[in-house]
Amino acid sequence: MSKRPSKDSRPILSQQLRQALIGTLKTHLPLDLEGQALDDEKLWEILLYASVNGIAIESACNTLADVPSGNTVRAHLQGSLDPSCFGVFALEESLNEALQHQLPRGVRRRLKGKGWEVGIDLVEIPYHGQPACQEEELCRGLAKSGTTHFHRYATLAIVHHHCRYEVALSFVWADETMDQVVERLLAQAAQVGVRIRRAYLDKGFCRKEVFALLRRHRLPYLIPIPLRGKEGGIRQLFVGRKGYRTTYTFNAGTRQQYTTDVIVLRRYCKGRYGRHQSGWFAYAAYGMEAVPLSQIFDGYRRRFGMESGYRQMHQVRGRTTSPSPTLRLLLIGLAFLIYNAYLLFRQIGRTVRSYGQRLRLLWLTLPRMKQLLQQLIIAKLGLEDLNAKVVPWMETQPAS
Repeated sequence: MSKRPSKDSRPILSQQLRQALIGTLKTHLPLDLEGQALDDEKLWEILLYASVNGIAIESACNTLADVPSGNTVRAHLQGSLDPSCFGVFALEESLNEALQHQLPRGVRRRLKGKGWEVGIDLVEIPYHGQPACQEEELCRGLAKSGTTHFHRYATLAIVHHHCRYEVALSFVWADETMDQVVERLLAQAAQVGVRIRRAYLDKGFCRKEVFALLRRHRLPYLIPIPLRGKEGGIRQLFVGRKGYRTTYTFNAGTRQQYTTDVIVLRRYCKGRYGRHQSGWFAYAAYGMEAVPLSQIFDGYRRRFGMESGYRQMHQVRGRTTSPSPTLRLLLIGLAFLIYNAYLLFRQIGRTVRSYGQRLRLLWLTLPRMKQLLQQLIIAKLGLEDLNAKVVPWMETQPAS
């Protein structure tokens, strides 16, 4: 018996992706460029090309044909972006509006009526150089990539259908405490109407000020407690053969002591984390009494998807050596916008057969999406003929 020929409605992905990204950027991040050689649309295409290839603006301008020089593009960007703290706050607000606009329509309809699991995380970009305007732009941390200075960013994401969508992005200043960062992210999420059912935070937020802030908001949370030293501290709770609930006092015996509920788990690592033995995990917890101990570890593991999301975000992040915090924040925000668009198209992009109304998931991976955007931008702006600029080696040699 012969099969009917399949007739699929195949969307033009590259055009749809470009229109979705350019439309969002022009609406929420207008740069007000109306020159003959460079306008908002062309500038965003240059930045998109630099992002999907993980290169600098100068390299993108040297590769594309119908674009001005890298110095011209950077000059226009510097004129549109204010490197002061006020410019950072304004750009942060615009990026958050763009991120929230990208949420799927079904998610936006259910934001206020449904409690969401959210993840709050930190990302650090190593920086070698001096601050642009003030010392507070750079945060100190453990040595990484040959430096202890970083530009630090905090994000809040919601988990929907095993995908995380960024809702809020914030620049972290060196003189800020972690509770101030978390409170700002919660306020940005509240503006959208996100009802938080449970919060999973990175271990960088393991501070008593953060515990107290979340308790005041009555938000259940789970935060891993970092292990410091080889003995004492939280390690004294690692006894027995199975997990349990208890309390732990940070800075015991001092004026800064703080007591919180703690969940201690013992899990067999199965080769993860470079270990083939049982390992201990400790979490500061609040409002998690109804969750069985057997579900605590797997519940927090859902936040690990954000770690893989960060790795994919770095794959679509443009590079720069500029000290401007606004330009760096713009490239980080653009990377999250591209990644959100990837998740959105992977969820809603489906082909429908002409008989039976059978749905088939669209094949879309992040490398394929990068290739689609790259090919479309090249088709529109063209590639620079590098061979035409190279002088033959023999012609450069002096006559004998």
